[in-house]
Amino acid sequence: MPIPAQTARLLHQHRHVWSALMLCATMALTLTGQARSATSTVQAWGTTSNGQANERVTLQNDRGMRLSYINYGATLVSVEVPDRLGKQQNIMLSLPDLGAYERTQRRFSAIMGRYAGRIGNAQFTLNGKVIQLEANARGVSLHGDPNGFDRRLWQRQDFSDATSIGSVFEMISPDGDQRFPGRLIVQVTYRLLRKSNEFRIEYQATTDQPTVINFTNHGYFNLAGAGSSGLASHRFQIMADRYTETDAKRIPTGAILSVAGTALDFRVKSGVAQRLSSPSELLGDPPGIDHSLLFTQTTGKLARVAVIDELHSGRRMEVRTTEPSVQFNTGNGFDGSEIGSEGIGYQKYAGFAFETQHLPDSPNHPHFPSTVLLPGQTYRSLTSFHFSAQ
Repeated sequence: MPIPAQTARLLHQHRHVWSALMLCATMALTLTGQARSATSTVQAWGTTSNGQANERVTLQNDRGMRLSYINYGATLVSVEVPDRLGKQQNIMLSLPDLGAYERTQRRFSAIMGRYAGRIGNAQFTLNGKVIQLEANARGVSLHGDPNGFDRRLWQRQDFSDATSIGSVFEMISPDGDQRFPGRLIVQVTYRLLRKSNEFRIEYQATTDQPTVINFTNHGYFNLAGAGSSGLASHRFQIMADRYTETDAKRIPTGAILSVAGTALDFRVKSGVAQRLSSPSELLGDPPGIDHSLLFTQTTGKLARVAVIDELHSGRRMEVRTTEPSVQFNTGNGFDGSEIGSEGIGYQKYAGFAFETQHLPDSPNHPHFPSTVLLPGQTYRSLTSFHFSAQ
């Protein structure tokens, strides 16, 4: 139907106002996510030192949040979420290329396994048999070194369903791998929700012999944006009322202590800057948080365990998990020697890790939540990260 002449003249006379209104409407739709639809793209992203082709997957949901990961180590390489003004920014510390991921010892956002964390004396007893693992220079087993799951190329299957998009990574770990018993079939799913700025990490595993397992993602976050300086503007609330006492090698002694009155009490939202500014017996010298906190609720059901706010950007991260504990780390080991994807050397306290998992050295402490997996059982675990702006 043709536009009436009078209407056409009015539109022409006020065309600049009309264009501005249309632009504002388009921007509003974009900010609220109504103008987007979820997408998944795959691109080649380097070749490993032993000649294996690596790929990078980038997901974008209906609201514009983006999540990227690679096959090597099933590693997350970017989490882009908006601040209170709608500015999109990556908030996960990352490295610029595959070679950097192969060289690093800091395990940026990779999957840890077979056993995340430390096992004292690199051994444990299972069904009356002593299992001797590979020990590092300090005489302990750590993250499955020297050939942990973070050093391997995972197989990947992408998916799209009514509520989410993502990928399922799979690895078959043969009997005796890292000297652990049992043939283990492991699946790790990265899932980005279509309508909510939330991604989930889902773990599943089966074994043909009794064994022990403990998985986590070793990601470092800075809600002000990766490459931003320090954690002074972050506020942490962690629903954990106990922590594990450790010895000089950071191996649990078996004692589970109350956080009350210590630098590890984050039950009321608070910062870390003051706690990291002076030496203490608990945090060491120089001070740093790298401790296992046991959540107040440890039922195995999905529960909210942390809320982290960044004051300048307004970004908030809420964590829910089925795991009983977290290894909370304030980026104490960064020293500027590794250059991140932003072209900036990551300095001490450049980001925090929030590694939901079972407690370190659990196989040697029967009163810790069990990490034993038996034939016929299916291990399942879920952790979600939900982002908003305040």
